[in-house]
Amino acid sequence: MNYKDFIQKTSQEIGSNIVDLSIKRKRGNAPTQAFSDFLTHSEQGDWAEVLFFNALKESDLTYIPVRYGRSDKIIAGDPNFKEFYNSYQHELDLIGKRPDILLFKSDDYRNEWGGDISHLPIETLKSIVPKAIAGFEVRSSAYLTKKFVPKKNRPYLSFTPKVEDLLVVLKWIETYGVPHFYVQIFFDAIYIISFKDILLLLKNAQIDERGIKNKKILGKIDSSPAFVIEKNPKNQYKETIHIYIDRGKILSDKIEYPKLVGSKKELEGGRLLHYVSFEGGKTAIKKDELLKLITDIF
Repeated sequence: MNYKDFIQKTSQEIGSNIVDLSIKRKRGNAPTQAFSDFLTHSEQGDWAEVLFFNALKESDLTYIPVRYGRSDKIIAGDPNFKEFYNSYQHELDLIGKRPDILLFKSDDYRNEWGGDISHLPIETLKSIVPKAIAGFEVRSSAYLTKKFVPKKNRPYLSFTPKVEDLLVVLKWIETYGVPHFYVQIFFDAIYIISFKDILLLLKNAQIDERGIKNKKILGKIDSSPAFVIEKNPKNQYKETIHIYIDRGKILSDKIEYPKLVGSKKELEGGRLLHYVSFEGGKTAIKKDELLKLITDIF
């Protein structure tokens, strides 16, 4: 059994009362307005991606990282945003969601790609992407792990994919067959978990359902908390899965803090959005931990 078949089989074995991965993806509606906090969050995500990309490049791994995820800066309120949004929705239906970074063996890498293949046509990428040995979806979090204070409704920090995220990742794996990983960047640490392990947690956990109106599903492995799912009866695509970070592996426990820069964006009609950009910062990853993950795919 290959990786793609294993992922498909495992996803089908997850109980629909936990998450229903058999549902058809529902296209979203284009937002009509952007806000400052959206831009700040987007900038933070861009910083996290660059931080991890540079850490991969500066490690002595024998593999080569290449940026692959879409990096369009167009937002609601910009000209032609609706056309861009609909085009992106079409791509999600066609190939799934691209991870931000791909990792290639040096023999499979081509110098003409440079460090970024995101701009290449999908038809060209069709022969390039399957050569990758791993795809990394990079997420950012505004927390310091070493100063996090557990609370009753938030006992642990977590990886936080939504059901709609799992659906488009499954589609991407179905399209290209490349092992997929979630990377969570905090401001003082980096954690990683494989998509395979996310599915296995959802499949194998002992389940405790709580609440009536605000229903939650608590998952445990060998009596130890593994995840919690906030159920949403009105929109199951938006259900968030909080997978506790101790279910992943730590790749870095020290990050040089970035410089914060005030920025602004002018929209049509003269509306200004003020937000924060992130510059600099540096980290080193635990090479052996990453190698273990990408060589033990299932």
